[in-house]
Amino acid sequence: MKQKLNLITFAVLFMSLFIMGFSCEDKIPIKEFSKAREAIDLANSVNADQYSPVEFRDANDQLLKAHSALIKDEKYDDSIAFSEKAYDKAMEAYNRSAVLYVADNLKKVDEAIVEAEAAYAEKLSPDNYAKAKDQYAEANEKFESKDYVAAAALSDEAYKSAVKAKEEALDSKYQLKIKIDEVRSTLGKVRKYDYEPYAGDKYNIASSKLRDAERSYNNENLKDGFDAIEVAKINADAAYAATMSGVAEKRLNDAEAAVNQAKKSGALSEDDLAAANEALDRARNFKNRGSYEDSITYSDETIRLVNSAMGDGKGTIVAKGGDDYDSDSKSKGRTDEDENYYYYTVKTWEKNNECLSRIAMLYYKDPKAWKKIYNANRDKIKNPDIIRPGWVLRIPKK
Repeated sequence: MKQKLNLITFAVLFMSLFIMGFSCEDKIPIKEFSKAREAIDLANSVNADQYSPVEFRDANDQLLKAHSALIKDEKYDDSIAFSEKAYDKAMEAYNRSAVLYVADNLKKVDEAIVEAEAAYAEKLSPDNYAKAKDQYAEANEKFESKDYVAAAALSDEAYKSAVKAKEEALDSKYQLKIKIDEVRSTLGKVRKYDYEPYAGDKYNIASSKLRDAERSYNNENLKDGFDAIEVAKINADAAYAATMSGVAEKRLNDAEAAVNQAKKSGALSEDDLAAANEALDRARNFKNRGSYEDSITYSDETIRLVNSAMGDGKGTIVAKGGDDYDSDSKSKGRTDEDENYYYYTVKTWEKNNECLSRIAMLYYKDPKAWKKIYNANRDKIKNPDIIRPGWVLRIPKK
């Protein structure tokens, strides 16, 4: 505020020279006034009122005396002398303040860049982050060469760039949230099975790093958050693959054992055995292709088909399905369901007289709704009058 008042005072006093009738330009020390004013502006640009308050105040006082000597006393030489003293004091204030101002500014920029790094600006706001780093480096070079004017300007720009990089990075915070949700979902799938024998260590590492990422997300320390979630994802994916592979292998062995036991017992009809073998072949093929969830599903279906046939008065139930096995679903031929579909496993077509109309009656209480089922399974059903044992049909929910 004081500096603004001084500039206003200078302007008013300077204009008053003309009002008072100075007609000869060489009696107005314009050069000295301007030189002193520019030096004061320069000192003000490096916060001389904070770092060198005595000298800065003296410079302003001397300039006012220069105006007064010229206007009130009409002492031209005294006005020049006061202007020169104002200049000297202003430059003294500048030289004392510049190094301190730039040093503090560079420290402020360094802190802003550290905050931007914590917000992962290097990845989320690369342009502004790189600009801040470059401007900061150049400002340091100018500071070392004692070019304080350039150093001050560059450090100001570097600070603005660093702040902008941090803000832009925080605007992209949702990207970390997406990764956190993905890892949480993967671990949720792993927990559906007995993962300890296959991937207990990897699951624990993934869980621990997931918690670290969540804490970093909440604290807006995005760099640590992204670092943690990358480790979590690697271990979660590995835990999922190892668990699914191990469970699929175990379920496939159980399914094979169930079919072999049923064969030895002679309790299965040819159609029942064909349906079980078809489901078993699918389980093997899916496992060989790495489609473990599908393999588990068909292994369980193999066991269910065997159990169903063996439970029709022909023998005892020889095996049980997976962890998601539901006895009510077994009795109705259903397997799993999701948001859009039920899943129905076709048993022996001729024996049970299964057809799309009867399945439509089961689910919709309307045999004429068979077209819904047909349209949902065109990839599998070529002729709506023929459905084969072991097929898992999608039944659209109403």
